[in-house]
Amino acid sequence: MADSARSSGVSWAGMADWLVELLTDKPVAFMLEVGPSGYRTRDELDEIVCAQILVLADEVLMLRRSRAFLEQLALADYSTDGLTLDRWFFDDHFEDCTDGYLFTRDARLVADACVAWFRDEWGAESTDDLGCDYRFPDELPGQP
Repeated sequence: MADSARSSGVSWAGMADWLVELLTDKPVAFMLEVGPSGYRTRDELDEIVCAQILVLADEVLMLRRSRAFLEQLALADYSTDGLTLDRWFFDDHFEDCTDGYLFTRDARLVADACVAWFRDEWGAESTDDLGCDYRFPDELPGQP
């Protein structure tokens, strides 16, 4: 597949660079979801690739992958104590459709994995086929 986009001019390499930049210096609990453009309205029987990236404490990123829309996590704790980094987990830890997950401090690894999933496995023709949504954590009154 060509490393270019149809109309936006954003290459796959450019998408990876954008993801790395987007994930830099984000607060704990920042969440980014990437999937096929319009995926929330697709037939539930369609198998689609989705990625979810969540910022944890100590600059650790959690990357989750699925073949259906991922549920938003409600973690009890964002600490990273005891987490094994840079290892792909594919057990049934989460109750939703998670295919696997990774904890890492390497934003480039996360970005390259996402691009490869969409470009090579899902077969997206270009970055124009993708959409994203992101959320910053809510702050309670009186917090810095």
